[in-house]
This record gives sequence, C-alpha cells and structure tokens, in this order.
Amino acid sequence: MLLSVPASLANVSSNQTVLEKSNMQLLCEATGKPSPNITWTRVLEDGSYSDVLHQGPAWDFPNISRTDTGTYLCTAYNGFGNPVGHQVNVNVACKYFACPKHCL
Repeated sequence: MLLSVPASLANVSSNQTVLEKSNMQLLCEATGKPSPNITWTRVLEDGSYSDVLHQGPAWDFPNISRTDTGTYLCTAYNGFGNPVGHQVNVNVACKYFACPKHCL
C-alpha cells in the first residue's frame, strides 16, 4: 500500500536584511510523500504573485541588488492535500557614503 503524505514545511528562511552587493540565500525545505515540488514567486505591490522565479528549496542571490527588496513566497506541493507556503521579507540595505562639506 502506497502511503501519501501532504507537503509540510520543515526549514524555512526568516526575514532577511542584507547589504547591497552581498550574497544571500533563501531556504524553503519541505517533507511529504511523494517529495513536494518547491517554487518561489514574488509578492507584487497589488498583493498578486509573479510567475515562478525559481524552483527548488535553495535560491541564491549573488551580488544582491536593491531591486531585489520585497516579499517572496515559497510554495511546496506534492499533489496531496493543499499547497503550503511561507513568505519571506527581504530588505536590501544600501551603502551611502558621507560627503565632506566641500563637495556640497
């Protein structure tokens, strides 16, 4: 007898604040039988979702840019039960350089 178990999130990233041009990884691991597929989308300003931007539990952002600031949703689903998801807020902090008085 084949036992099917709905997807369940096991290990997910918390909200992130990172410096621009640094490296970041988002993580969304899930369990279930069969193994769930994991997809990443971005939550748009109107509350809707982008197309799938990445597939798999780990998503690397090398040399992150301020345009990557936003909310991301990982969704795990294996065809049984309901999809499960987790949102991660990403804030990219920019480096600002102080300007001496003579350059104002």
